[in-house]
Amino acid sequence: MTLKTALLPDGRQIACINPYEVDFAVHEIFSQDLAAHGLSLPQDGTIFDVGANIGLFSLYTLQQAPSARIIAFEPVPPVFAALERNLEAAGPQAVAVPLGLGAKAGEVEFDYFPGVAALSTAHSEVGERMAGGIRDLLTGSAGEAVRAVIERTGAGELAQTEGFLDTLLRVERVRARIDTMSSQMAAYGIEAIDLLKIDTEGAEEEVLAGIEEADWPRIRQLMVEVHLGRPKLEEIASGLAARGYRVTTDTHPLAEGGAAVFHIYAAR
Repeated sequence: MTLKTALLPDGRQIACINPYEVDFAVHEIFSQDLAAHGLSLPQDGTIFDVGANIGLFSLYTLQQAPSARIIAFEPVPPVFAALERNLEAAGPQAVAVPLGLGAKAGEVEFDYFPGVAALSTAHSEVGERMAGGIRDLLTGSAGEAVRAVIERTGAGELAQTEGFLDTLLRVERVRARIDTMSSQMAAYGIEAIDLLKIDTEGAEEEVLAGIEEADWPRIRQLMVEVHLGRPKLEEIASGLAARGYRVTTDTHPLAEGGAAVFHIYAAR
């Protein structure tokens, strides 16, 4: 597979799978005001980016906190290739790891969407629901802000072309290795995580289950994307509150397309 390139708003060139995906991700990630949700990025903090995709959240973090240490995990091989290239320029402080994180070590089959790599998931039902949300957004249900991004990329017009959406949302299956959060904290000698970001398209519970009790006090803040519906959002949020975190929640832009996707922000 040949990687493509795209430009960030500041003019930086990055590697990607699909340039049109970058505009959507930048709209979501680079416009975030973490402080509004009670989160902060210490200049010399340690960030775990779990489900890093091509690394846009890691790059955003380094833009905000240039001295931060980043450990970014991405299990899907073609996507990892873009992540690895994008983090190379950041130097040794940013590490790309070809793993997914979960409840236990092993190997998992992923649904990989070459046309929308960010949808790739080990939970087929989540991938199908998210793909349905993409269909809805591209065919007219998006709000004004998301619609502007769609029109800028030309995806709205292409969506009217026969067969385009079926091709865009085609699935391939790949196998990839996973490990636990606590195992990787030990492997990299991590004493504390200042921000744990989890965006794993349905595996968020498994990632959290891979944190041993002794490691929870060492995790200062979390940002978790929840793909399993509002009841699961409330369950995970309640569990974090019970561990002493101050918790707020919000909806994801894909929710405009009918996909039940939410964000949890938690800080001690």
